[in-house]
Amino acid sequence: MSRNKKSRKLGSMMTVLERKPKKQERLADPTSKESRRKKAQEQRKKQQGVAERKKDATMSARERDTKAGRQGARHNGPLAAKIRQLNAEKREQEQASDE
Repeated sequence: MSRNKKSRKLGSMMTVLERKPKKQERLADPTSKESRRKKAQEQRKKQQGVAERKKDATMSARERDTKAGRQGARHNGPLAAKIRQLNAEKREQEQASDE
């Protein structure tokens, strides 16, 4: 490769602004690093305090589920339904063998 290809061209250099944008302007722009960082910081999951953790430890499982947004109904997935069905079949077989 020749030295010509390796050198930078003056036309592709970045234009420099007259003044640096202020922090409020950078935060107003949704694509700027500062605004994305601030948004991510707000969305980050907050750590619970010691008192809240102790309070959660004394709650029942159903209360914890409702607080977390679940319906409070546990073991309602497809695997649980399959296990219930197998257990029902076992019971039927045991009753048939006992009679």
